[in-house]
Amino acid sequence: MSNLIPLEALDRRAALRQIALGAVAAGTVEMAAGQHVHETAKAEKAKGAYKVKEFTAAEFKTLGRLTQLIVPADEVSASALEAGAPEFIDLLSSQNPTLAEIFHGGLAWLDAEMNKRYEKSFVNATTKQQTEMLDVLVAADKVERARQEEQAGYRKSGRYNDFTGYTVSRAGDLGPGVKFFDWVRRMTVDAFYTSPIGIKDIGFVGNGAYAKYETPKAAIDYAMKRSPFKA
Repeated sequence: MSNLIPLEALDRRAALRQIALGAVAAGTVEMAAGQHVHETAKAEKAKGAYKVKEFTAAEFKTLGRLTQLIVPADEVSASALEAGAPEFIDLLSSQNPTLAEIFHGGLAWLDAEMNKRYEKSFVNATTKQQTEMLDVLVAADKVERARQEEQAGYRKSGRYNDFTGYTVSRAGDLGPGVKFFDWVRRMTVDAFYTSPIGIKDIGFVGNGAYAKYETPKAAIDYAMKRSPFKA
């Protein structure tokens, strides 16, 4: 992302578009970019309630519950939900069709699979059922990572290339769910560690918004450790 136009040189929407493009290309959102997304959401909330841009009310509610489970509140700080992760993902998805497709398709897949297993949507299931479903996806992800690592020429970054979409009728196949959960887990952690709540919790002292694109790997690792759903 070092060759991108500095965020302060762009208007708010153009900056969001650039950040969303970078997120799809790299599979992650870096510190300065993430802070800009949070500032955009904060500016909107200052005028009133946040208005969801990309998702339906049901999708946004499901996304909120997912972020709350991925980085839950603890004795130190609030969860990714309180840190603004749903708004973060919604803002970026509204600026990139590929990212929007990943989340629309993934959320639809998740509800289809939950209805198949429990006859309930994700948000209407019990906490135990929700965490069981996510545990299944984490386990399947680990199996897939191990399989891919055995293949010659495997590159981890390839997990984020050539996204081909979801088909809800394939709900019995965990592949689409694994890919979606990998995305929502990483985007949630990115949203958390770049938020004021996450930065305070992690103790990371950054360069400030708009300084330069620099991913604090220690911060990401720390936030990942807080999640019960680890890769």
